[in-house]
Amino acid sequence: MNDSKHMEEWVSEQVDQAQPDVNLLVNRLTEQALSGAVAEAATLAELAESACREQRQIPAALRLLRFRAEWLPATEFRNLCGMALQQLLGNKPLQRAYIKCCGVQGRVPLPECIDRIEKLMALQPEVLCYDKTWGAGVVRQVDALREKIQVDFEKRPGHELAMAYAAESLEVIPPDHLLAVQQREPERIAALVQDDPEGLVRLALHSYGPLSVVVLQEKLVPALVPASDWKGFWAAARKALKQASDVTVPTKRTEPILLQDAAGVHDEKWFRQLKLDRDIESILGKVGSWLALQGTKQATPLERSIIEDRLAFAIKGADLMGKTLLPRTMMLAYKVGDPHDRLGVQAYLDRVLETGMLRQVLEDLSAKDMKAFVAFIIHADRGRALNELRRLLAELDVTSLNEVLQVLIREGEEVACRAEMKSLLNSRRAEVEVCSWLSRNMDKLAAWDLCQPMEFAELMLLEMEKDYTGNRLKAQNQLRERFRHKTWVKQVFDALGPSGRVHYFLRLKDSNAWPTMEKRSALGQIIKQYPELEKCMADRSGDPSTGAATRGPVTSRRSYRERELLAERIKQVDIPNNSKEIAAARAHGDLRENFEYQAAKDAQGLLMRRQAELQQMLAQVVPTDFDKVTTDQVGPGTGVRLRYADGREEQYYILGVWDRDEALGIISCESKLARALEGVGVGAEVTVPAEHGEAQCTVVAVSELTPPVRAWLQAIPDRLPANPAGAE
Repeated sequence: MNDSKHMEEWVSEQVDQAQPDVNLLVNRLTEQALSGAVAEAATLAELAESACREQRQIPAALRLLRFRAEWLPATEFRNLCGMALQQLLGNKPLQRAYIKCCGVQGRVPLPECIDRIEKLMALQPEVLCYDKTWGAGVVRQVDALREKIQVDFEKRPGHELAMAYAAESLEVIPPDHLLAVQQREPERIAALVQDDPEGLVRLALHSYGPLSVVVLQEKLVPALVPASDWKGFWAAARKALKQASDVTVPTKRTEPILLQDAAGVHDEKWFRQLKLDRDIESILGKVGSWLALQGTKQATPLERSIIEDRLAFAIKGADLMGKTLLPRTMMLAYKVGDPHDRLGVQAYLDRVLETGMLRQVLEDLSAKDMKAFVAFIIHADRGRALNELRRLLAELDVTSLNEVLQVLIREGEEVACRAEMKSLLNSRRAEVEVCSWLSRNMDKLAAWDLCQPMEFAELMLLEMEKDYTGNRLKAQNQLRERFRHKTWVKQVFDALGPSGRVHYFLRLKDSNAWPTMEKRSALGQIIKQYPELEKCMADRSGDPSTGAATRGPVTSRRSYRERELLAERIKQVDIPNNSKEIAAARAHGDLRENFEYQAAKDAQGLLMRRQAELQQMLAQVVPTDFDKVTTDQVGPGTGVRLRYADGREEQYYILGVWDRDEALGIISCESKLARALEGVGVGAEVTVPAEHGEAQCTVVAVSELTPPVRAWLQAIPDRLPANPAGAE
């Protein structure tokens, strides 16, 4: 069929038939044009069009004219197209109006001009149509002289539309469309709503094509289904649809429900609309639905050409439109299966897998798209992808790590994952993200033989005590949250054994991994399950200035005022400034891909959390002057001199929970050293924390606070210092 003479003979045979198969004609001509013989294909289309015109096969002739309009340059073909339309339609007033109003004499793309001609020819009296503003309506009159079409809309009977507007905006509703059935057979619709929700949803999908649940609800409520009945209606429909083999019901409400045999889904008109689409998100959604329903069906050369053309358009614009669009586009390009890789999938894979950009790509994607992307790169280049993914396990944020490990395990790489995780733990390279994942997958700790429970518990605590921000702070907070889950606490503490539980509980008690009050709450939860640990909480309490019991831990008035000033600054300065940043970032446009907006919102969350923490601490901690403190034993408000085995001596002054000054030797009463010394007297031998483990020392003296320390206590600020306590 590639031989020009044979092709011409075949075209002649086709148009000589009483009812020529115009779709077959156009497909064969498209194959010829795609092979590079555009001029020859256009010439044969013109011959076929002339034959159809002579036989008054107007729809077939228009389809062939449209083929020429698609392949020939508009600048050269526009006048010829107008003349061809006049020859085809005739010179009566109505046909002249059609040609005038279709846009062929203006700048409307020529294929769309012919679509408008076909629509105007269909808009005859009694035909049902639809307008996005006025809804469904019935054509009552077509006025060729005034170039008007009168339509009885539900919302506006007798409304007149300019013929040019009607050609552009009206949609002709076929007899089997939901809107047509609603108008002709309202009782049938009522019965479907009541007795067959699945049938009504199918009718909607047949009529409109793929619809998300959100859009489906907009189509049906309240016109057909009362708003109060929607929840039950959709539950019944969804249950039936999920059991059907020809329907794909997504988990997300914003993704389309796909019905395989829906009329109009991926037909010629759908491909025409896709070819004109310039919105990248819309293109990706349409190509995705086409792939979902394609199955084993073979695409025609024209269909494949349009799909590849739109994906190429999306690839060109993706880098300018947001970080997630290019990976999503490349996944679709790979699924389309371009044998010649015209869309550059391999070059993209090389760039992602060899330049270290895979981590950033993964962290930019949503969880769902991330899973799909990991599966894509493994399927496309398994060896390189697995090597790079395993290398990244120690670097990924907690969300990416979770998704990547799930996909790797599903892909049969559990042994490799276990080896990498064991290596991270043994080499002390496992950080907060790995700890967060393992804390939610404790079964892997034993199944993969990674480390002993106590080792992991200690690693968790070390990571919780570090100073993190951003995504790492989120992972750290996830670790803290684990201690609120009774089942998890029991699983961990049971594995530690009796002595291990006591040791770890004391570590938690002395740790700065939580703000004081949150720590007390976490420890209380543990004691509820292990009452024997309550004795570990035995602690000297009370205000050292009075010796009376107090409502919480103490600190100096100086440190208390610093925290008050910090809370005031967050409330009066930082939060208002952040609100201005959010407003300015919002004005930049699309919030989904707006880095400044996301950063400002993240900062807002941190500020709100810090403000709440400060307010809670200020409500619980008691300010004091440390007056009238006895010196018979070490405690808050006392000085202590220590002598070590090598003869050196050190002097410390133990104050409140927020007090510290290295130059003066002031330490917090919650520090490990203060905890070790609390309650002991002169001459006591004590084991205290040292730079490398622990050390033995003797308490040489317990004394009152010195004048320099008293002066430090009395220096209560009236404004926030440059490096305030608690500003970390």
